[in-house]
Amino acid sequence: MIAALIAPAAVCGSAVTAAASSRETCQLQSDLMNFQHEVRGFLEHLQTGRNPHQPMRLLQWMEDHPAVALRTRMRRLGLQSFELLTMRLITQQESLLAEYRLHGQKKAGVSALRFGTSALLDEYANRIIPLPCNYDPQQDVEGSTAAGMGRLPALTPETTVISALLFIMLSGAGLFLAERFARRHRRRRYRHPCSLPCNLHSGQTLLQAKLVDISQLGAKVRVWKNQDKALTGLSRDLTAALPGIGSAGAQITWKNTDYLGLEFTTPLTGEELQILLAWPPAKPLRQTQAVKPA
Repeated sequence: MIAALIAPAAVCGSAVTAAASSRETCQLQSDLMNFQHEVRGFLEHLQTGRNPHQPMRLLQWMEDHPAVALRTRMRRLGLQSFELLTMRLITQQESLLAEYRLHGQKKAGVSALRFGTSALLDEYANRIIPLPCNYDPQQDVEGSTAAGMGRLPALTPETTVISALLFIMLSGAGLFLAERFARRHRRRRYRHPCSLPCNLHSGQTLLQAKLVDISQLGAKVRVWKNQDKALTGLSRDLTAALPGIGSAGAQITWKNTDYLGLEFTTPLTGEELQILLAWPPAKPLRQTQAVKPA
């Protein structure tokens, strides 16, 4: 029962507070509109010389509305998005009024043109004048687009936590896949020592050789003795006859008087590599196996 009595009072108090805040906002907007009106009259006086009382009216407004107190009101009522532009305009008018007092109308008019005060005032008026008296500060942010998109919706704590968890999960998955790829690449490049017969066939040249080490990507081959002349004239592309798996296309990546470095045109599969590693060391292959088509 007590709660039932308190609830209407709370609603009534909230409504009163909202009404008071709305009145203060309307009063602040009226003060800012009067400010831009006085500034425009002052600039017209600097350009034409008419209305000589205008500088005094602007000075009186600024004395009645100190910058610190005005800034406090704007922040308290949620109009801080207009604070920077208002303070810039006030600072310029203080400088122009001081120059007007010391050097006169023409000198102050030249300074106003140099400062770009007219353009700044137009920008200020375009933002202040259209504001409704029941303006809701929550629907506007500084730098909002002309399309009227307004404030972007704030992230809720749940959304923030979910986003953080998704980021962690995706990062973990990315690291896992990167490690998998790196391990696979290292496994394919790992060179297994061996001593297996191998025949190399390039055009009309046939060389009897021995595999010294091998991986899925390539091999190191030692050529049998007394074949150095054929080795020097060997072309870059050749076919290697490997025990147990037949022929494999390869390219020579480096060579010296006794050894060749081979890179397979098509990498060996894991099964083919295991067959080679399980093959017992033996005598050189027969020539018929060496020229077996790929």
